[in-house]
Amino acid sequence: MSEEAQLRLISSTVLVLGMRWTGETVAKQLSLAGVGKIILLDENPKLLSDASRAIAGSNWRNKDSEIVCRAWSFEAQRSEQMIADADVVVDCLDNWQQKLLASDVCMLLDKPLVHAGGSRFRFQTYMMVPGKSACLRCAFPQAGIDDVPLETADDAGLVAIMSMVAAIQAIDTIKVIARLGISQGNELHKFDFLSGEFESIRGLDPRRDCPDCGRANSPRI
Repeated sequence: MSEEAQLRLISSTVLVLGMRWTGETVAKQLSLAGVGKIILLDENPKLLSDASRAIAGSNWRNKDSEIVCRAWSFEAQRSEQMIADADVVVDCLDNWQQKLLASDVCMLLDKPLVHAGGSRFRFQTYMMVPGKSACLRCAFPQAGIDDVPLETADDAGLVAIMSMVAAIQAIDTIKVIARLGISQGNELHKFDFLSGEFESIRGLDPRRDCPDCGRANSPRI
């Protein structure tokens, strides 16, 4: 990685939403990569405390990374305040209504969102870059994801699967901050770990008739 890319990581702030699924692993990998400030947000103080201790005691941690814990519920009233200072937001939430809220606010504030969602053996990942990407509300139907659950999932999947999904989220976050490789911003990737099938849905561009992703804004990164 070039010195310029490393400086971008060091000077960046990443907000990780949710510690129940992939959040802790994502934060560990971002710390190891040299992200300067990582904000962990979850309404459950115990999950935050456990994640903070795990990161602090891990050989993965970069001692220069600042870890900030915020025991807040991600809700509409304060969502803009929570996201405003972040350069990138990582969606590790397990509640689909909150995922859609994160998409709405990131589009409004022009912040890249690294999404992952699913349950058990089936997951999808999506790098949403305002100005280049459809919002989650538009991307899901185009990608054939019509049965989005409105309730919180009752299982966290297999640890091996969640670790792999977290790694993909961390890689996408590092790429968009450090400007490494190509971040299309209009591709959603589906994984079926039971059948071994992998599918990429391309062309998920902003929709002109959408009040969120169709706004005339330009990507920050």
